[in-house]
Formats: sequence, C-alpha cells, structure tokens
Amino acid sequence: MHRILYTILFVSTFISFLAAQTSLVTKEGEVTYLSSQNVYVKFENTDELKIGDTLFIKQKDGNLPAVIIEYLSSRSTAGKKLDGANLKLGDKLIYFYTPTLEVEPEIIAVPLVPVQIVEDEAKVKRSKSNSKKSGQVQGRFAVSSYSNFSSTDGVDFVRWRYTFAARSQNFNSSKFSFDSYISFNYRSTEWSYIKSNVSEALKIYSLAVGYNINSKWALTFGRKINSNLTNIGAVDGLQLQGKFGKITSGIVVGSRPDYKDYSYNFNLFEFGGFVSHADIAGYGIMQNSLAFFQQTNDFKTDRRFLYFQHYSNFIKPINLFFSSEVDLYKKENGIPTSTFSLTGMYVSLKYRPIREVSFSGSFDSRKNVIYYETYQNYADSLYENATRQGFNFRINLRPWNNLYFRFSYGNRYRTGDINSSENYSGNISYARIPLIRGTFSVSYNNLATSYLNGNIDGLSYSRDLFSGMLFTTLNFRKIYYEFLNGSPDLDQNIFTVDISWRIIRYLSASLAYEGTFEEEYSYGRVYFNLTKRF
Repeated sequence: MHRILYTILFVSTFISFLAAQTSLVTKEGEVTYLSSQNVYVKFENTDELKIGDTLFIKQKDGNLPAVIIEYLSSRSTAGKKLDGANLKLGDKLIYFYTPTLEVEPEIIAVPLVPVQIVEDEAKVKRSKSNSKKSGQVQGRFAVSSYSNFSSTDGVDFVRWRYTFAARSQNFNSSKFSFDSYISFNYRSTEWSYIKSNVSEALKIYSLAVGYNINSKWALTFGRKINSNLTNIGAVDGLQLQGKFGKITSGIVVGSRPDYKDYSYNFNLFEFGGFVSHADIAGYGIMQNSLAFFQQTNDFKTDRRFLYFQHYSNFIKPINLFFSSEVDLYKKENGIPTSTFSLTGMYVSLKYRPIREVSFSGSFDSRKNVIYYETYQNYADSLYENATRQGFNFRINLRPWNNLYFRFSYGNRYRTGDINSSENYSGNISYARIPLIRGTFSVSYNNLATSYLNGNIDGLSYSRDLFSGMLFTTLNFRKIYYEFLNGSPDLDQNIFTVDISWRIIRYLSASLAYEGTFEEEYSYGRVYFNLTKRF
C-alpha cells in the first residue's frame, strides 16, 4: 500500500506563468537505459534543461512526474526515478519550459485531474508530433539478463527477462484504445521447473481495452491501474469514467490480482468509485478528490475505506499537498464492525522564494493496511506495530548555473523502536566541467537508528561520448555500518560502470557492472539489455 500511496502523492503536471500569458514549449526525450540507481534519457540537445528539473511521462489524463535530473550532458540526462513512475526503455519523457522568459518555469506537483483545466486556461498548444501518434501502435520488445556471481558458494545465477509492451490511443482513428505490459522472467537454473509452471514466470501487469463512448464517458475492460485510484493498484474488471466540466467521476468493479503470484483471482472481488473537482484558485489551482473502495476475499469483506486528497497552489512559490485514508471496517474477536479510523496522513509543503533556492518538507503518519481475510493470521500483530511517523526536510541551492547543492534531514519514529531514526545527506554536483566535460558529484549520507550507525560516501562522474551515441557513468560508494547489537560491522566498497549505446533509432543496448568488495568476500553483478522499439 505504501508504494501505491506514493504514486498518488507525486502525480503532477506543469503550470506556465499565467500572469504573463506565455505559451509552454515541450522538449521530448527518450529513455535509453535503466540502472538500479538512475534513469538515462536522450535529447536532441539539453540547452534548456537544468539539474533539479523534472521530466514527465505523458498519461491518458495528464502528465506524471517521472525523473528528477541529477546529471546533465549536451545531449543526455540521468537522474532518480520518482516513486510511482513505471518507466521502460523507449518511453518518451517530456520537459516543459518557457523560451521567452529568463525565469525558470515552475514545476509543481498536482493530481492528474486538473491537467485539462490548466490546458484550457493557459491555452497550451499540443505539439504536432504528438497528434500524429494518435491512432498508431507504439511498443517495445526487450531481452535482459542479470548475472550475479561472488567469491562464496551457492549464490551465482543468471536471470533472464523478456518484456513486451504495446499501446495505442484511438487505434486506427477509432474509439478503441489498448494498453499492455507483459513480462516473462526466470533463473536459468530453474528452467526445467518453469516449463511446467509457466504462470510463475509470466506476469501480466497491464492488459486492457478502452472505448470512448462519447466526449464525456470512457469505458475500460481488463487489467489496468486507474490514474485517479492509483492507491488501489491494478484492477481486473470494468472501469467507467466521465468528465463534466470541472468534475471527474468514475466507478470500478472487478478484482485484485492474486497476492501470491499476481495472477487473476476473481475471489478477491472489489468495487468502488471516486469524484474529483478542480478549479483555478489564486495564482494556481485547487483540487479535491474523494474515493470509496471495498475489497473482499472469497466475497467476505477484507477492507473498506475512504481516500481523500487535496492540492492547492494559491501563492506562486508555495505548493501544498495533503492526503489521508480512513478505514470504515474492522474485526474484533472475529466479529465485523463499522469504524472510522484514520489509517494514514501525509502532508507535503514546497516553498521556492527565488530561482536559486527551494525548501520542501513533509510529514508522514501512516499505518500498515490490515486485510482481515487475506492476512487474518497476523492482522493483530500488524495492528499493534503499525504506526509510522516521520518528518523530512530538504533544501536545494544553485548559486551558479552549473553548481548544485542538495541537503536533507529526516527523522522517523516507529512504535516499538527504542530511539528514532535520523538521516542526514548532502550532495554537490558540477555540470559541464571545463575540458573534461560531463558531470561530477560528491555525496554523503549518515544514518542513525536504534540498531545501527552508518555512513555512505559517494563519487560519481557521467558524460556522453560520440555525439550522444554512448552515455557512461562511473560511480564509487564507500559503505560502513556499525551494528549496535553486536553483529559484525559492514564495510563495503562498491564500484559501478554503466554504458548505454543507441545502435540505431529504434534499437538500443545497455551494459552495467556493479562490484562489491569486502575484506573477505566480493560480489559482482552484470546487467545487459537489448531493446527494439516499434
């Protein structure tokens, strides 16, 4: 549930300077490589891009923030993937900017629903290249291998992964659309078993057909995540959604994927709906949405809850987001009863007084979800140790165009912990280094919990080669954890090399190596990927 909640928290779009009535311009890039730490995106050029900016992936109902830029070259970027962004090789990412102003455009986090309102008010022009793709089929097929080897016995293996994804909006200029994302992965040593148990290796994450009934109503059938109910996850069934001016509403009837192997399981029946309202307010917009959902197991109530979220941007430099969940059902001594219990609350505030400085803070107080039927054997223990509380504060500084500082502090307390957990981190990056070019970064992270004290020191250098045909990253991390319970300390040196190669326009390959070295043992990982897009 926590991963799903983060998805909703960061669903966002871009707002131009409405007071100046300046049109937005987009720059489109393509995901060329995915590593364990970074997402690499190729552009024709990166003249308008800056470290710390946000790249978006286009969704049916809006633009989802996907990557925060941390490294920058003349034609490529690399950065951290945001929670909730499901990225694959070949995905198109969008950067928004205002070419006629010297002021950097604002990137604000808002839910998906207000996107149409923002576009109507600001009269944002859609690019011709995007309109040409309407009705066409786009997709990719990829083959990946992940090899793990070490100086110890019994942990070496090779994992193969095949993925296929295809989608089309208004297929062949019709009212139909479809979306699919399927993977097949297994360890080479388990192939004989997988041949007889294909379902354990085959995973269908999305497979749905949509139909636009008219200009207001749209129907979807199959497995799909509803962008307005992303905290629910994928739903196998029917989804009906309608837009009426500033109000968007919808209903969902279906089932959850099986919690063991993600297969179809009609016994996990669920249903629900939502209503959302968005409007211009002050400088920006205000959006409120409310959703109700009931989930079952073998048609016995498993969970019943309400979800509410609010976003507002009344004042230009301030963005506020608030969300909460309220459970309406519980079991005590095996007897089902109605309740009104606050399951979770999340508050996020961002303040950017000037272009070179931004502050952000958040408070997270959420409980683990209790499924009384699905996990009834240990629901009570989850309930007793469920509360999570945490504060996080971050500051970003950019004193010069190519120099960036990032500092953050986090404090988290969980019921049952002797002490709270604290985390300090800092990062300094310099882009477009004279002579050697590329981007160089230095980072530090300190972690103190009730059971360990640790530090992580890091160095990173990245750049593109041969006019953007190759993008490379070199990374070193020094990890030292001291365990307070008497366990041996963890002392590791980790080296990483990432190389991404764009062979031709629709064919790319990537290779990554990560070596972990301890005093007695060493570990290595090699990742290879070949992707063909169409």
